[in-house]
Amino acid sequence: MRVQLNRFEDNGIAVLLLYPEGRQSFDMPRELLPEDARAGDGFEVRFARDRKETEQMAAEPKRLLDDLLEREDG
Repeated sequence: MRVQLNRFEDNGIAVLLLYPEGRQSFDMPRELLPEDARAGDGFEVRFARDRKETEQMAAEPKRLLDDLLEREDG
């Protein structure tokens, strides 16, 4: 997916537009972009599924619930 950096917000957010359409935007933390990124710069964005991390994330709510229940019993 290609995106173009539209602008930086005062709150540390970067606003990116899908390129070349430019009809949809999304925000991301400024710190995730290169230090020298400027409005108008183009980027290639790729997503890779991390199956191990997904499994850990799915297990997290159960672990939190178990911890809470253990505290109530103790």
